[in-house]
Amino acid sequence: MKQFQQVKQAAIIIQRHWVATLKARQQQKQFLLTRRAAITIQRHWTATLSTRQQLKQYHNSRGAAITIQRYWVATLKARQQQRQFQQIKQAAITIQTHWVATLRTRQQQKHFLLARRAAIIIQRHWVATLKAREQKKQCQQTRDATGSQH
Repeated sequence: MKQFQQVKQAAIIIQRHWVATLKARQQQKQFLLTRRAAITIQRHWTATLSTRQQLKQYHNSRGAAITIQRYWVATLKARQQQRQFQQIKQAAITIQTHWVATLRTRQQQKHFLLARRAAIIIQRHWVATLKAREQKKQCQQTRDATGSQH
């Protein structure tokens, strides 16, 4: 009978140990599931914040671009009006100068051509500057786009 009690006691100890092992495994599984869920939630939240930030940046950039475009259109219109005014003024000067002397007319024509050439050079430089800015902007956007993917 004593041997039976010892075997029974040993069986109870083994069963308790086995139950404790199973509970530990279950707790570990539950911990890993919870951890994976937390990581997934964190990733989604980080992506949400990133998307919000990118959207905010987009709206800021878009607003700035619209402001620049409006300013540029206004500048172009002002330049066109200024050119028209200059053309009318130049025509009047040319007519007045013609009455004074043919030589003065030729001198005015030379001056106008020099001014025109200078304006063309300035315009070419300005267009080149704008193109360089646009290329720089596109390069930065490419860098940003490739940098945000990694």
